[in-house]
Amino acid sequence: MTALGSVVVQTVMLLTGLVVVQGDTQVGCVFGGSCVLPCRFPPNSDTILHWVKRNGKDVQVHSYYDDLDQLGHQDPLYKGRTSLFHDQISGGDASLGLSRVNLQDQGRYLCYASTSKNNQETFVTLTVRAPVAGLDIMLVKNIFTCKSRGIYPRPQLTWSVSPRPATVAQDTTEVHEDDQGLYDISGSLRTLYNDTESTYSCSVQNEHSARKVTIRQIPPMQSAPRSEVLLPCDASGLDDITWTFNHNQTILRRQAGQEKVVETEWQQHVRNLSESGSLLLYVTSSAQSEGTYRCTLRYADGEDVTHIELKILEDPIAGRLLVKIQKQSVRC
Repeated sequence: MTALGSVVVQTVMLLTGLVVVQGDTQVGCVFGGSCVLPCRFPPNSDTILHWVKRNGKDVQVHSYYDDLDQLGHQDPLYKGRTSLFHDQISGGDASLGLSRVNLQDQGRYLCYASTSKNNQETFVTLTVRAPVAGLDIMLVKNIFTCKSRGIYPRPQLTWSVSPRPATVAQDTTEVHEDDQGLYDISGSLRTLYNDTESTYSCSVQNEHSARKVTIRQIPPMQSAPRSEVLLPCDASGLDDITWTFNHNQTILRRQAGQEKVVETEWQQHVRNLSESGSLLLYVTSSAQSEGTYRCTLRYADGEDVTHIELKILEDPIAGRLLVKIQKQSVRC
């Protein structure tokens, strides 16, 4: 949560007495989370503590004296978000807890501690980061799109294709700042034909974090209505698997150490989920079952997506022939 920089101690003489000044400690905090700004002082009686943000003008963050928090002059920006560790003050710990961290909290803070014997000033520089938490990748009509939201500092997006075809037409990236000062990023990559040979990867990163999502498209599949079809997926030992339909409907999810959970509306359709993640599905009509199926595998810093287009053949003759072939393949 924090990265402590080197501390330089210097002593200055003021008219009011001896003040010990300690050089800046660097603290990195995650946007929306909680963190601690460290401050220690030689304990003694009659402790007075002031936390002030040095932001061109002094902003009152938190004060403590007469054995109580004194928040009458606290800046509204910090209302309800600051705290001291009261049981640690007598031991010389004046660290400040800060919750619901936002970008306005960035800056240099002064911790002033005064006792009956000495005064001490400690400086803390706070920076905020919002890591890349997740990526959303889609494929619609030969256009790959990749998006991520709520990132700070400003991120970058890059594509990689393996093996790279000669038909990648163009890629574009857009970055927007939201009302909280965080960045949303979106990239698109257009291909000139239905590429089922290559694997497409999108990476989003900034100086603090990075995530990668990879998508591969298998050749379109066909099924007859009122029959079973096996949708392939290779989990490669991963346990976190999610199947979705048409990008926004969850079919099922299986996580490490847990049984798979099938959504209520899909329970009559799901026949089995193999160890590899392949889905045995009972399909009905084209209106209900035809569309895009995706197997998403999640790991520590990214995702792998298998994209499948399924078409339901309503023609009776073609359907009966396909059912016969499918039953043989399922038995195998």
